[in-house]
Amino acid sequence: MAAVVVAILDRDNWDANADIIVVADVSRRQLTWVPRDLWSPLVSDRVNAAFALGGGTLLLDALAGLGFTAESAICLRRGATEAALASVSVRVPVGEPLDFWYPLIPTSRLEDGRKQVSFRPPGENLSGERLHQWIGARTMVNGEGTDFHRMRRQIVFLRALVAQGFDFHQALKDPALVRITGEDPLPLLARVSANWRMRVHDWVDDAVIGGKMVLVPRKPKPWWRRQLRRLRDRLKSKQA
Repeated sequence: MAAVVVAILDRDNWDANADIIVVADVSRRQLTWVPRDLWSPLVSDRVNAAFALGGGTLLLDALAGLGFTAESAICLRRGATEAALASVSVRVPVGEPLDFWYPLIPTSRLEDGRKQVSFRPPGENLSGERLHQWIGARTMVNGEGTDFHRMRRQIVFLRALVAQGFDFHQALKDPALVRITGEDPLPLLARVSANWRMRVHDWVDDAVIGGKMVLVPRKPKPWWRRQLRRLRDRLKSKQA
């Protein structure tokens, strides 16, 4: 088995959409965060709806159609991650001041009530709700913030968590909260280390399909545009 998909649902039921989707490629020693809003032609919806529509098999097929091939998938209800992280405390580096709006209740909408949460350099000790705020906050007080910012913070968190020896086997042992499609992925996940490459798949563009704001794979620029850009760069270097 070369790769496995890890999906974490945004609610504590099996009909919920996937909030986090990560492809772990052991052969490349690489973790890739797949945007949840990436459009899947196979399911005619965002890829984060695939598990709710057809389980792990459809999620694997939808991701394969987008270029992310894996042999197995493990999906966790929100309750699994909450239980796994209940006693966790981890310190993450913070490069710049961050201020977000966050729901009064983690699973509610911002429109139903919000509070400001902040993270300050050089680092923060995360535990309890603060940990989930770091992982999940998206809307910044200044109006900025996207899912890509959120995924990059998740990478910072996971790298710190793995570095302190977090036990994935212990965290994913409840069969009522975890579903596996294909071979058991836990031996592979146990090999993940802090020095693996962790990246966000951001080679995408905004689009509207069926009235939904989604992301689509970015098309490569025509060869003549690449050549023109290289020529301009050469001219600039000569003039300098």
